[in-house]
Amino acid sequence: MYLLCYGRSENARKTGQRLIDSIGGRWIDGDDFLSGASVVPEMTGDTAVVMLIPLEAAVRITQEMIPESMRRLPVICVSSEGLYAAVIRRGGAAEAAYCLEIYEEIKKILGNKCFTGFGGSADVGGNLAEVASRCGMAVSDKHLLSVVDERLRKGLPVKVFTDLKVSYGDPVLDPMIYDLRKYPSDMKEEFIKQYYQSRLDAQKDDHAPEVFISCSKLDGITDSGVLGLAPKILSIGIEQRTRTDPEYAAKGIRESLEKHMLEPVAVGTVAVPYTTRENDMVKRVAEELGAKIVSYDSNELSSARPPLTMTFAPEKINDKATAACYLASGGGDIIVRRSTAVSGIVFSVAVKKGAILLS
Repeated sequence: MYLLCYGRSENARKTGQRLIDSIGGRWIDGDDFLSGASVVPEMTGDTAVVMLIPLEAAVRITQEMIPESMRRLPVICVSSEGLYAAVIRRGGAAEAAYCLEIYEEIKKILGNKCFTGFGGSADVGGNLAEVASRCGMAVSDKHLLSVVDERLRKGLPVKVFTDLKVSYGDPVLDPMIYDLRKYPSDMKEEFIKQYYQSRLDAQKDDHAPEVFISCSKLDGITDSGVLGLAPKILSIGIEQRTRTDPEYAAKGIRESLEKHMLEPVAVGTVAVPYTTRENDMVKRVAEELGAKIVSYDSNELSSARPPLTMTFAPEKINDKATAACYLASGGGDIIVRRSTAVSGIVFSVAVKKGAILLS
């Protein structure tokens, strides 16, 4: 650990020197903030800036005056008498992991008379297990989910990668703990590459677990060291043109979904015309995917207006499979249109409309 202490009153210098003598570090001055000349010595380990000045001044300096070269460092404010200590910035993702360790060491040195805050980190921390439950997500590793939630309860940031519409439940607090990385639909390849990189990173000692929220098929995620959350927000519309063996159909649809790089457990709804609702094939497919069945009559299907039209038959505005999944998704994006699963069965897939909220 290494401290860069800033303060000029006599009490501040005494308190800061106690911290430097116990932990290690040196003094910096206002010129370091203005010029950005302060360089962290090599081999000093985890480093934080300690401001022994009034809290208001420390916040202002942190927001307006800290140079780019120091912005990744955690900032801790300590009163000049050593009677108050608070983290006012955790720093970058890597630095935040050790910020609380330095903070705990400072509190230990200052003693029991040091007031350390108006609430715990749980007042900021999120609850990913609750998000997963609320959104009906399939969890790849329940133990890893508990590890991630423990980090969140401590107020430590967690990297979250997604190729879905995911937003912060609270735009002020949630960015402090969720390091959200979004990949649009045209960056699917980069998203998959990031998954494999995260798997490699997970093998490193003390590497913080990373989270992937996706309906994409992520091979081997169960034992990867990466937490996968697959929300059941896909609707699959099925159109049966010939009689098909239920087992054969269920297996074929699962395999076809995977060929489209989609996770079968992310399917929450099987949508069909009303006339096939009680069909054994439909029931078996729903059972295979762990999904519910919804049905629509001919008027509802014909009045649906999916945003995508078939280029090979532009005069046919709708088809039953696409119309059914579009209605079931609440008007969401269509990601697969009229794909053949097995002989006699065509399916389309849509993503439920709306965003997943992290909180």
